[in-house]
Amino acid sequence: MDELLRRAIRSALFFASGCLLAWIVVPEGRTVAAGLILGVLASIMNALMLKRRILFLEHAMSEERPRKRLGIGMGARFAMVLIVVMLALRFPEQLNLPAALFASFYVQFAVLVAAFLHNLRESRGKG
Repeated sequence: MDELLRRAIRSALFFASGCLLAWIVVPEGRTVAAGLILGVLASIMNALMLKRRILFLEHAMSEERPRKRLGIGMGARFAMVLIVVMLALRFPEQLNLPAALFASFYVQFAVLVAAFLHNLRESRGKG
């Protein structure tokens, strides 16, 4: 799981650096590139918060007396996307809202693609 997340985050950082290059080179597409960069950064933060939540759950299950509240749940991840939307609505001349929303789910889909490719490599056509 950690390797899949690492690959997805690396892919997201390469994508964000490509968007930064596009932001520098193509002046007409600066709002789209800035929206994509903001969305990808929010997506990376969401993935790291989800990883932290999973580690909290794993630790809570290993204890003999589990805690009642763990924090950093789905609400925080929703809030991260809400912040992206609010920033894009507040600054429409700098950030493109559809691009920011699209990129807010980049890491989640990148993990899915990385897992699919990992399974193809591991199965070697059997089963």
